[in-house]
Amino acid sequence: MSCPCTSAARLFLSSAHRGLSCSRIQLFSLSRRGSRETHFHPRVCVRSFSETTVCYAAKDGTTKDSGNDSGKKSVGDGKRMSGSGGSGKGGSQLRCPKCGDPCTHVETFVSSTRFVKCEKCHHFFVVLSETDSKKGLNKEAESEAELVRRAFAQKPPPPPKKIYAYLDKYVVGQSYAKKVLAVAVYNHYKRIYNNIPAGSRQQVEVEKQPSLTPRELLQIAGISPHGNALGATMQQQASQQPPQEKRGGEVLDSTHADIKLEKSNIILLGPTGSGKTLLAQTLARCLDVPFAICDCTTLTQAGYVGEDIESVIAKLLQDANYSVEKAQQGIVFLDEVDKIGSVPGIHQLRDVGGEGVQQGLLKLLEGTIVNVPEKNSRKLRGETVQVDTTNILFVASGAFNGLDRIISRRKNEKYLGFGTPSNLGKGRRAAAAADLANSSGETDAVAEIEEKDRLLKHVEARDLIEFGMIPEFVGRLPVVVPLHSLDEDTLVRILTEPRNAVVPQYQALFSMDKCELNVTQDALRAIARLALERKTGARGLRSIMEKLLLEPMFEVPHSDIATVELDKDVVQGKSQPRYIRAPAKESAEEEYDSGIEEENWPRQADAANN
Repeated sequence: MSCPCTSAARLFLSSAHRGLSCSRIQLFSLSRRGSRETHFHPRVCVRSFSETTVCYAAKDGTTKDSGNDSGKKSVGDGKRMSGSGGSGKGGSQLRCPKCGDPCTHVETFVSSTRFVKCEKCHHFFVVLSETDSKKGLNKEAESEAELVRRAFAQKPPPPPKKIYAYLDKYVVGQSYAKKVLAVAVYNHYKRIYNNIPAGSRQQVEVEKQPSLTPRELLQIAGISPHGNALGATMQQQASQQPPQEKRGGEVLDSTHADIKLEKSNIILLGPTGSGKTLLAQTLARCLDVPFAICDCTTLTQAGYVGEDIESVIAKLLQDANYSVEKAQQGIVFLDEVDKIGSVPGIHQLRDVGGEGVQQGLLKLLEGTIVNVPEKNSRKLRGETVQVDTTNILFVASGAFNGLDRIISRRKNEKYLGFGTPSNLGKGRRAAAAADLANSSGETDAVAEIEEKDRLLKHVEARDLIEFGMIPEFVGRLPVVVPLHSLDEDTLVRILTEPRNAVVPQYQALFSMDKCELNVTQDALRAIARLALERKTGARGLRSIMEKLLLEPMFEVPHSDIATVELDKDVVQGKSQPRYIRAPAKESAEEEYDSGIEEENWPRQADAANN
């Protein structure tokens, strides 16, 4: 007479190789402590399974352990992922996710071993490679909402006054432009946080889907003879999709609508050397979002020699370490945007470097999805990633040489000089020619600068259109910021005050040779006056200093000169720089000191920098 418990135990053990855990069998046998001992046939094959860990096989034969949650989910669903398990080939054999039997490779016409077939249940599978899992399915576990929420939790966005104070340390003057940039950056932080979907922002814990491994099997759709062809992995992904936005009739019936903040792109206008690019470079160092500085002079229309317009977003993606979610929250600075102004009357079919670039930038400024080449790949191969430019802030800058002439003609004001000819053409070349014709050497430079600044304050969109920018491009840059020219007092401050000023740089160069450089206040004013006459802004200061200090920099190394002094007469060319020499030393001491100087030169250079 056989006990019913014995037959039940035999039934459970016979199905153990199909994935049942041994822990349940032990619980069942312990529940009947008084029953007799059951002897099993020695040929019964018992394989132990675990509900907490699932092993995946990688390409190189090593195994990876997934977390407890993923293992429980896989075994609980009855659709275990493939693993090497107990195969004797170092983990290279694949097993069917349906029944667990070994899979064999399908012979194809091409030398590919990606397709496998299960002989028992007749299912076909494809083996995911490293690139496939990276492209299609192995996405980052953290969503865009999580990244932004974590960034705001760690460190709040800096207020505009703090950004303005930081810019003040490096850029002298241009208070209006610094205020506009500080407010724009602060509003950019707030817009990124506000435009996250409400469901994602209110969700405290986002369930992270298990990452797929390179050897995981993906069932081919449409080949399975019965059941769902996509398998367990696709079902899990479909169930974990974020809530969709309201569409169609749901929008008409809904009473509450969330406010979506839109961006306000900026365009900076100002003469050369007024600090437009320096503002961007300084701002890039203090931001927590990706910041890319792009040059518009190399951009051409799609299909022509030169950089494509997508290269602007490619630089931003590179600064974001190729993270698409971070790049979609960045800031792009378009430098020399006046060089893509259209030239009227040009005798060719297309203006590929001017108006064609503006037309290509239209959707980029407003917000579209751009296909950007991936890392270490070219666009022709088709390996691209999609970047949404809706939340990317664009800041354009340009000198717009001759724009003040267009404004004065619109206001019917007589400009300095002999006035404007009535048959003046349109476009940036005509404006630059008119500006060159009316800037005579006899006119006072200070009065001319003041007149230009007064006219640039009244700039309007139609003035930019007459300069050569198309109306659609100007309309997408609503904030127009004119920068004022640099006067004599500002240039003197630029020489000495900023963190990276010109005079301290040369003083550090001389201190590496154990020499001091002293520049008097009258010499600084004379240098600023020369820079005003050259009309190149702050860039003219370095060229003047290089010319003045050429002879001292030639004489000082390995000499007894201890101090170099510059005064007003030296700047005006009336005298030579004054040298103060150290007391003479004996010949033996001099040879000894020269040897020590050669050995300690790197140490002196570090001390000069500090």
